[in-house]
Formats: sequence, structure tokens, C-alpha cells
Amino acid sequence: MSRSARRVKGQARPSGQARVTGRVESTKARVGDKGCADSYAEQVMDEVVAATYWFEPGDHGEPYTALIHFTGRRLGPTGKPHPRDRFDQIEVVRQVVPASGPVSITARAHGINPGEWIVSAEPVVRNGNGRFVKPYQGLAQDASAGLKRPPWSWRKPAHAAGSPAPVKTGFAAFARLPGTFPGAWWGLVGPGVIVGLVVQSVLVARAHLDVRSTLLASLVASMAGLIGAKAWFLALNRSFRGFITEGLCIQGFVAGAVLTAGIALQLTHIPVGPFLDATAPALFFGMALGRTGCFFTGCCAGRPTASRWGIWSSDRRVGARRIPTQLMESLLCLAIGSVALILVLRAMPAVSGAVFVGAVAAYVLGRQFLLPFRLEPRKSSLGHRLTLLAAALVLTAVILIATVGCTALRLPPNLLLC
Repeated sequence: MSRSARRVKGQARPSGQARVTGRVESTKARVGDKGCADSYAEQVMDEVVAATYWFEPGDHGEPYTALIHFTGRRLGPTGKPHPRDRFDQIEVVRQVVPASGPVSITARAHGINPGEWIVSAEPVVRNGNGRFVKPYQGLAQDASAGLKRPPWSWRKPAHAAGSPAPVKTGFAAFARLPGTFPGAWWGLVGPGVIVGLVVQSVLVARAHLDVRSTLLASLVASMAGLIGAKAWFLALNRSFRGFITEGLCIQGFVAGAVLTAGIALQLTHIPVGPFLDATAPALFFGMALGRTGCFFTGCCAGRPTASRWGIWSSDRRVGARRIPTQLMESLLCLAIGSVALILVLRAMPAVSGAVFVGAVAAYVLGRQFLLPFRLEPRKSSLGHRLTLLAAALVLTAVILIATVGCTALRLPPNLLLC
């Protein structure tokens, strides 16, 4: 960065308000885009200092890329300066949308000495980058008066005003980020599994199946689903980056759970079709709750937007007003589960297992319409189209088969899957 580069000075805020993370091997500034560590030790046990810089993206113009320069020094070192007592790095913030409200960028510094740190940050103006960036004025308010809560935000920035306080290092896995709650994913997925098992047990008992055997099969299938979710994550990313802190894909969970459940049901002599139909509402009610955990954890985040329907949330690095894709998918699962529950309660379907197959096809179809709104780019437009077509064909086939079944049996359509 040249000396003549214009900068707008700001401060990084500590202790839950300010964070830093990104590997630092020397005092020379480096450009970071992920702020993540690669190895297992760095992802979980590496001590880091995390600092967050808040800025306003401006009111006009097209989406742009901002560069934020973070510098930090450790308090109290004596003797000859050590490279691990300082860090100097540049964080890249892509897709900054003007008129979208305050944006936060969290940098994380790895490879540093533990202790207390003073961190500062400022935008870098070069070739037009950062021309709209200015410090977030909400942080300059008096702490006793509180910060104004934007009407589109689910929470306000919990930052106190005043000079920056020292930031203490801590384990990378427990670094707090604006807009996220550590452990929220497991805290909501766990209850989601319990809700699913309860709903499934009630419907299984109503279908006169062995509740104990089906419950055991479901537990085994859930464990296999977790393995499938990890395997799917590795297949998509082809890397162990984020394998511990993230590393779960819902598609892999469904595939692994369904395959294992089919084998377990054969061994326990439980009818597959009625079991799957009773499982459909339970599965999607559980997923509806689990997807809410994704929103509060910052995974599967949507694209930044200036729309009034956007909600301020984080992708574990950049906090901004975003399309709430996690909540939209949660509503999709809730709707599918509700329809499946109505179909199962009113009467057994004419074709055993049709409710489950139709519900999964409807979910895959709806998910394909939501994926373009996610932050991560799609790797293949052909795969998206083929999946969309396959899901639509399966759902249409289920509806046609069920309709033909109702007609052949001369039963009232409003009582069956028609």
C-alpha cells in the first residue's frame, strides 16, 4: 500500500465486538479472503485474536469490493521485537451493496503470541476500492444511550463507544462473531431430531408398527446420516477446510439416513412404505428447526442485498443485510412437513411410500429455486437444471400414480394422496 493512499481511519472493537483472524507469518501485510485455518489444530485449538471493523457501504452505486487493513500489536512484550507480537493483514470484502446498512468484517490473526492486543483497522482506497467506505456512525453514540436498532435487523450491533480496549487471544473455535451464536446449530439441530423422533413415534404407533424397532432404526439412520453429511461435504469441497467447524451437508444426511433406514427395516421386518410415510412429516419438521440453527450460526448464508426483505446476518466473516436463505428453506421444510402430516393423518396413501417420495421430491425442487440466492456460487448450471428436472418429474409421477390409485380403487380423492 503506497504512502499516498487515502484512508478513512477507524477502530476495531474488542471483546465480542472486535475480532481478528487470518494466519500471520510476518509483519508484511497480506490479503485474506477467508480468514480460516486449514488444519484441525488451527480450526479448534489455535489461539487467535479476532477483531471486527464496522463500516457504512455508501448510498449509491453498484456492488463493489472493499479492502480493510488490520494491524495489531501485543501489549507488554519485552526485549527484541518478535514477528509473532505483531500482525498486519488486509481483508477483502466482496459484494458490498450500497444502501444496505452497516457492514462488519471480522479478521482473525493466527500464528501469534497469546496475550492482550491492541487492534486498529482502516479502509484502503486504491483504484476506486473503498471509495464509499466510512466508519459506522452508530458506534460513535454514547454507550448509555444505546444503539439504534434498524427495522430490518434481527439484532443491533452490540458495540460500546469509546477508545478500543485490549483484545485477549482465545481459541479459534470459540471466537465470537457479530450476528452469530456459538453452538446454535447443534442447539437447534438436537431439538429438531427429538421433535422428529416424537412425531415419527406417534405416527408409527398410529400405523400399528413396532415403535421400539422403528425408533432404533431411526437412531441408527440418524448416525449414518451424520456420516453421510460429512462425506457429502468433503465431496463438494474436496478439502478439509472447515471440516470440524462446519462440514455438514443436509443432502448427505438425507441420503445416508434413507439408505441405512432401508437396510435396518429389512433386518427388523418393518414395512418400508408405511414407515417412510410416517417419517416424512417428522423429517421435515426436524429440518425446519435445524435450518434455523444455520441462520444463527452463519452457515449457508444468502447473498448481500439492499432489499427491505433482507435481514442482517453473518456468514461467519462478513456481517451484512442478506437474503435469509436459511429461514426461507426452514419455511419450505415446515410447509412440506405440514402437507405430509395432513396426508398421513387423513388416510393411508393409495401407494405405500408415496408421501415420503413426494415430500423429498418437493423439497429438492424447492431447494433448487433457493440455491441461486445463496452466497456461494454454483459450480455447475447443468447439474442445477438436471436436478430441477428430475425432481419435477418424480413429483409429477407421484401425483399421477396416487391419482390413478384412487381412481382404480374408487375411493374418495379427498381421503387419499390425490
